[in-house]
Amino acid sequence: MNVAEPGDFVLAPAGCVALALRAGQSLQITDLEGQQVADIVAFTRPELDDRLWVSNTVRLNGTVFLTAGHVLYSDLSRPLLRIVEDTCGQHDILAGSCNAEIDKVRYGVDGHHGCVENFVEALSPWGLTRADIPMSFNVFMNCPVAASGEWRIAEPASKPGDFIRFAVETDVLLAISNCPQDLNPCNAGHLKPLGITVS
Repeated sequence: MNVAEPGDFVLAPAGCVALALRAGQSLQITDLEGQQVADIVAFTRPELDDRLWVSNTVRLNGTVFLTAGHVLYSDLSRPLLRIVEDTCGQHDILAGSCNAEIDKVRYGVDGHHGCVENFVEALSPWGLTRADIPMSFNVFMNCPVAASGEWRIAEPASKPGDFIRFAVETDVLLAISNCPQDLNPCNAGHLKPLGITVS
């Protein structure tokens, strides 16, 4: 498993990439055109047997609204990624990832390719399967939560050039799905590229 080298690249609309990152590296995701969501999942290396865990992340940060200073934790409560800079401030940790099965239920369409399908393809070279994919942290996704508990998907608040930067806290295999969802307001009706920087 080769560690990702420092550099920049553009992740095409609906694309997905898996990166082996080591502790001490930095990862930045930039919304190049605005209003485009990136789902991320992570697994500890080299065993890949501990993974991003939403409930621990919410409990240990004491909030569902993650931004600079907050940490993404694993199933075993290990810190995976620390958010060190965030120009948007609006992300989601409750929605999970879109996938063919839920889009069939929600929208009555068959075989709609989602972030889960992206993750399965990108992570298969490491022997991971659909059953291994955890709930994701959804960068730039806007899901307002009302005091009543009402939850909904709204258009992202991110503007062109907004970014989030993570410090890698432990060696991880991380996958980023440039969300292909085009059936709800998740990406404001248009799929767009994302900028990825490893440093």
